[in-house]
Amino acid sequence: MAVSSPERLRMRFDLLDVDGSGALTFADFALYASRVCVVLGVPSDSPKAKALAEGCRRFWDGLAAAADRNKDGKVGFEEYSSFSHDDAWFAEYGEAYVAAVSTVCDLDDDGLIERDHFLGLHSAAGFPLAYSTKLFSDLDSGEAGRVSSDRFAEFLRAFYTGADDLL
Repeated sequence: MAVSSPERLRMRFDLLDVDGSGALTFADFALYASRVCVVLGVPSDSPKAKALAEGCRRFWDGLAAAADRNKDGKVGFEEYSSFSHDDAWFAEYGEAYVAAVSTVCDLDDDGLIERDHFLGLHSAAGFPLAYSTKLFSDLDSGEAGRVSSDRFAEFLRAFYTGADDLL
């Protein structure tokens, strides 16, 4: 199931709009971090939970600074669609997010993400199960039901910064 670049733009926005309000706010990022920790059973005071919360805050701060043109504390789809997650922006604001997301679901810290944890992360984010299952299968590459957290981080970078179609 390929996702074209224009479809990915809408998908990214809808997934980041965790509360479904039609606009992105810091509350969406905080809610996402909280949901992921609850779904995966990660204690809110753990280093992984704190790294995820910080990665989400940093992502939001960069997004708000770059895309919130009317400075109302919200980023609507029109503002978001005119914004680009280019490599320079992503290096400054997105890398902490990618690192935290790709490691929070590696619950035993072995560098591999179990299928159930991967699907749990994606369900917390609102990804459709069929997409998440297909994505896991495509990323698994012979790991017998596990995905390398590094490979997943590479995918996340491409999801946010790439112009090409994805899986």
